[in-house]
Amino acid sequence: MSSTDPGLPPNYRTVLDVVEEAGPGSHVTAQEIWVRARALRPRIGFATVHRGLIRLHELGAVMKIDVPGGSSAVYEPPASPHAHFRCTGCGAITDLEYAVPAQTVRRLAERHGVAIERETVTFTGRCADCG
Repeated sequence: MSSTDPGLPPNYRTVLDVVEEAGPGSHVTAQEIWVRARALRPRIGFATVHRGLIRLHELGAVMKIDVPGGSSAVYEPPASPHAHFRCTGCGAITDLEYAVPAQTVRRLAERHGVAIERETVTFTGRCADCG
């Protein structure tokens, strides 16, 4: 999906443009997206941005990362499977080159009788700067 998709409302296209412009690994909050979107569409409301992010996530156009221990979620454009690391010292979120092996995901799904649609892995600890 791209921001030029004719089925996407103009405000949602703006939200998608902002997330795509931030780029992979950007981890922007809904508040940051709203501020940037307002520069493009001064009348866009926060609730519209929030609804847009929900819909874009459902469509697979943006990734949503729920931040354990954080007060919010962060968003980024879809990227190859990867994990995240959240520093408990400074709160920084970084990408880690890691994905649960496909065979492990299949086994988990079979063992528990579920259909796993996507995975989100977040590790927490202290970054090198916070030691």
